[in-house]
Amino acid sequence: MSIILKKKKGLLTPKSHAPSSNQILGSLGMGSVLGASLNKELSIDSIIEESIERLIMEKMLLHSTRQVRGFDYFVSYCLVNGEKEVKSLFLKRRAWKNFISIERKEMISSGAMPKEFVKFLKKKRCRKVKIDRAQLENNI
Repeated sequence: MSIILKKKKGLLTPKSHAPSSNQILGSLGMGSVLGASLNKELSIDSIIEESIERLIMEKMLLHSTRQVRGFDYFVSYCLVNGEKEVKSLFLKRRAWKNFISIERKEMISSGAMPKEFVKFLKKKRCRKVKIDRAQLENNI
């Protein structure tokens, strides 16, 4: 921060004006702690998406996030306190025969709600498949 001095009859006094926001923040950008508070929702959503991607990549043994697009999935539900909630999520690549499950506890421990997983898969244009009862009993 710079101080501007002006001369009044032989005395140097500081010029009185409020510092601008650039002077206060300095070289801090939008990604800094102060700048991130401006876009809280966007930063929270991106953190949630990163945690979802990380969990899916671990379970499916993927090398890049781009491979997430080629998945088939279906969701099993259960009743929690009288409300329909996601119990587990079953994922597979289109070439695979077997589904890999992600349980509710794993989803919550990653920091994202199970509903957000389904929303993420829809956003990535994964294909929701319908399964008959015999296949469902084999997977669950």
